[in-house]
Amino acid sequence: MRNISKITTGTLTIALALGLMGCSHARSNNESEARKELAIELKFLQNESERLINNDGKIEDKTFQSYKNDFNLLSASINSTSKVETQSDSELKKSIAHLAKDVDTLTEKEYVTSYKKFNSSKTIYEVTLMNNMHDVIDATKTSEESSNVLDSFDDKHFHSSEAQIKKDVGPAINHINTASKYKIELMQDEIQKHRDSYTKLQLEQLKKATHNFDLSLNDQIKSIQSYKPISGDYNISRNFRYNSYDKYTNACVYITDFESNLGIAKAGDF
Repeated sequence: MRNISKITTGTLTIALALGLMGCSHARSNNESEARKELAIELKFLQNESERLINNDGKIEDKTFQSYKNDFNLLSASINSTSKVETQSDSELKKSIAHLAKDVDTLTEKEYVTSYKKFNSSKTIYEVTLMNNMHDVIDATKTSEESSNVLDSFDDKHFHSSEAQIKKDVGPAINHINTASKYKIELMQDEIQKHRDSYTKLQLEQLKKATHNFDLSLNDQIKSIQSYKPISGDYNISRNFRYNSYDKYTNACVYITDFESNLGIAKAGDF
């Protein structure tokens, strides 16, 4: 019995040792993989920074916006204070140097934590989508605090002549296209870029939210295009206004559920 006991104890000791070795190996692999992936992302950002600095004015704004999101995502993931806000050569040089230094000083444990955060749907949404999403929410909701172009147009032209209305139709529609609808394009690009980091449900919610916000803006444009003086047929414009609000409401259902599940929704946001 004593011999069996010794064998059993020895077996357990070896198994425990092998288990610890296995855990140590797995942890080492995780740290190595995290370091490798973050190094790849940093190198990509360094190359993109050089391209932006030496662009000769040929870089499109979408390219910069994509770089800005990628940079700020890595920065947020490693808890760096380095940020990119504007396409300034001096800012780009300073920020990438700062970020590279912060990445280099990470401990092995921090590499793993940062890499998980870098791939987190919550971090990705907060850094690359949330600001634009809430700007579009403000541009499609109807309230005194919103920046709804249709509401502003209506307030200004409720008693205007047809000539006055016609003069401001183009600028109002252009503002919707270049501001709000452009932000939707940027969000759709980011959703596609990070699609693998979202669950199937999250991806569906984001796509349906942005689609409905886009439809809401389309109805704002149609309402402005069909806008008539109060003495004319105002019903067509008003119906498009109702449609715009309905689509806004649908979009808010999806984005409210999405943000609530991430634990970042605030009461009274919409």
